[in-house]
Amino acid sequence: MQRMKSANQDYRPPSQWTMEGYLYVQEKRPLGFTWIKHYCTYDKGSKTFTMSISEMKSSGKMNGLVTSSPEMFKLKSCIRRKTDSIDKRFCFDIEVVERHGIITLQAFSDANRKLWLEAMDGKEPIYTLPAIISKKEEKLKP
Repeated sequence: MQRMKSANQDYRPPSQWTMEGYLYVQEKRPLGFTWIKHYCTYDKGSKTFTMSISEMKSSGKMNGLVTSSPEMFKLKSCIRRKTDSIDKRFCFDIEVVERHGIITLQAFSDANRKLWLEAMDGKEPIYTLPAIISKKEEKLKP
């Protein structure tokens, strides 16, 4: 049953955007981090990434989808997040012109993350092996 629900997230319907769909965005709070669901779009031609907060409100008589005005960014880079560097699965980082630092995003599945990385020309993280590097440094020392 769960797989059937997530299958929609793995499929990319044709649209005006190179990629679009829901992603969780990691946001810093005074007591740590939180993950907020956003509806995101990406246009590869202009490298424009757009995200709008999208959450379900169940308070009072207002039941339904509440969206904010979209934030638009110009993408600089996209890198898959190392699995051992974060406690969540299916994450990737983007760097944008308008903000200092990175924005960490979480897809709903590995297949969905691969679609986002492909659309954004995402790269794999660089793994360093400290033991190999230190041995090379030792050989270089006189």
